[in-house]
Amino acid sequence: MIINEGSPRESFDWQGIKTRLSRAQESLRSAENLSESQIKLLMAERSRQLARVPERVIDTSELIEVVRFRLGSEEAAIETRFVLALMRPQSITPIPDTDDFFLGLTNLRGEITAIIDLGCFLGLSGQTQRDSQVLVLGTEKPECAILVDELEHVTTIRKQDIREPSGGLGSVVDLLVGCTADAVMILDGDALLRCDRIYIDQNDQP
Repeated sequence: MIINEGSPRESFDWQGIKTRLSRAQESLRSAENLSESQIKLLMAERSRQLARVPERVIDTSELIEVVRFRLGSEEAAIETRFVLALMRPQSITPIPDTDDFFLGLTNLRGEITAIIDLGCFLGLSGQTQRDSQVLVLGTEKPECAILVDELEHVTTIRKQDIREPSGGLGSVVDLLVGCTADAVMILDGDALLRCDRIYIDQNDQP
């Protein structure tokens, strides 16, 4: 055996080694003194731990984030990626000879944008209050704004929990992704922003 003269024997923690050995021996003695019932309990707990199924990590691609809001007596939602801002209606210029759901035009971030009463547009019962909130919709810039009675909250929904929309909704079905179990309509942001009915050819305006 070769001993390095630069490493004195005192560098070994003999007392620490003795302490660890003593603790190990004590654990063994304690295990030997366990009763049969205690051993069965320990084995049962060990079996439960081994059989425990790890919690499934939800893939974020299975979820969509939505803004929920109220339209009269109905509840609806739209993905947050289509919502640019929340505001109160200001300086709305009425548009003559347009559908009832058109409230008028306003300037949003330098863009002349139409504000529509979404509840009226979808043919839902009840009437949205004119002092309600406005959700500004678009992807890169304001494309339209919808009047809603009350903004509820932002939440996530599992795609597999979205049901097919009811056929009783008529033409509105084309603007829906589906409905939740608690009857919240999930609007299809892409379809809504592509809908020709919510846009006005400003060249036709006086």
